[in-house]
Amino acid sequence: MIEQYKQFFMSDELTDITPYAQAIIDDDVEAFVQVFEPYADKELMIDPIEIAAAYGSEAVFDYLVKTYDYSDYHNPFRLTLPVVLIVFERESMLVDALDAIPFGAQQMLAMYEHMVDHKDVDYFKQFHKAYGIDKKHRRDLVKISLNNEDVFSYLIHLAPYKKHLKHESIVYEIIAYHQNMLSYIEDIEDLSEHFEIDAFVPVLKLTDKALFERTIDFMLARKLDMNTINEFGLTFFHEALRHAANPDYVFYLYEKGGDPHRRTDRGYPSAHQMLFQAAGFCLELSSIVDFDEEDYFGLTLADYDTHQRKTKLQLLDVLLVVKLVLNMDESAIYELDNAEFYDLAGIHGIDLFLNAYSVIAFENASLRERFQFEMGSDIEVDDVTPLKDTLGEAFPFDIDSSLELINDLIALEDDDFEALARFARENRTRLVITTDGADVNKIGHVEIVIDKDGSITKNATVHTNYLDVYYLHQYYDIPLENITYIPPVSKGQRFLS
Repeated sequence: MIEQYKQFFMSDELTDITPYAQAIIDDDVEAFVQVFEPYADKELMIDPIEIAAAYGSEAVFDYLVKTYDYSDYHNPFRLTLPVVLIVFERESMLVDALDAIPFGAQQMLAMYEHMVDHKDVDYFKQFHKAYGIDKKHRRDLVKISLNNEDVFSYLIHLAPYKKHLKHESIVYEIIAYHQNMLSYIEDIEDLSEHFEIDAFVPVLKLTDKALFERTIDFMLARKLDMNTINEFGLTFFHEALRHAANPDYVFYLYEKGGDPHRRTDRGYPSAHQMLFQAAGFCLELSSIVDFDEEDYFGLTLADYDTHQRKTKLQLLDVLLVVKLVLNMDESAIYELDNAEFYDLAGIHGIDLFLNAYSVIAFENASLRERFQFEMGSDIEVDDVTPLKDTLGEAFPFDIDSSLELINDLIALEDDDFEALARFARENRTRLVITTDGADVNKIGHVEIVIDKDGSITKNATVHTNYLDVYYLHQYYDIPLENITYIPPVSKGQRFLS
């Protein structure tokens, strides 16, 4: 993304679409002020300070810094001014900006993070020695530095940062995501006071087997118990059956005392935790996991796999799978709001339906304009041209007769649908709200039709599993009979296929 960003500023397109660009490139302050004046109070897609940074236009840059407030600036790519200056390698401008502008802690942290990710330790040292970070955010800087061991080592050997090495947030980050740095926390003797072992599920996803084993040994030597039931009603052995990147990891935990016979706190056998694992993964564990063991419904793992293949949806079948995956009673599941259900599914390794965009399609351009005029204050919408430019032929809508919903589709409430229905009735028109398809989001598609009489029909297609079916049914209010379910068919995605 950074290279494409830089290339754009060096292209002819910049001057074609930005009237004030050439004056900045020429570093002509007087000419720039004259041509920029009509745009000064508008929201800019391309801020002049970015162009000044790209071309090293020091006079214009100096004028902008003295005239406008850039202390909390970020562009549409979420790049702050210090980061923009680093991207274009304008170190002298960066020093001038840091000396002249009272950047807040978040701006400074963003700058250091970019340095950690893209520069060497000497570059980082140069700016850290000169500008540092306020006391309250030193731990944040240590956490950022974990992405660059040279920078991390430099910081934690400085007196103000040493104490943060043993803070539980840093310890957790090292064990869960930076296992190559375990040597820095070797003197920690007891992790059980601060962590449940389920917090370290990311370790199960390591691709390096030796590093996995070393990390597991590190945790177990510091009193973490893999057979304790965690807050989700599972043991770490259960979590391994759900998340491990390699069946050998499960065998290693078994050798270290992991109990394959212990059930979850809702009575589900260990085998059931492999519902979404590949067939080969499951079969490799047949010597230590009993695939014929039944849960309190009398169902085996194979029975759940059969449920997952049914395309004629029944709420009972769907709920059976949801209860197993979340390890929760039905009544507790119904109490979850949208965000809670989404987050809980993510914790259990399921990425639920999330569309990249939602579009309202109108019958013609005139109705699109009328909608913006009448409904713009009630339902936030935007021009779809940026989507068309990004997706090209993959974006199937006419830009003159469609609008993008700013908020996610699930954010539409009953009042919003009533307003949409009223607009359709009063204008005798048909509205179609649709999301991107599974080719973009990999999961599914939602389409809501609001007819001329104001009637609303919601439909969806799901290509994944019953959790997405439930999510769309429960939180998008789509009837099960209106959900087309197309389960995965490859052997890698099915249990004993």
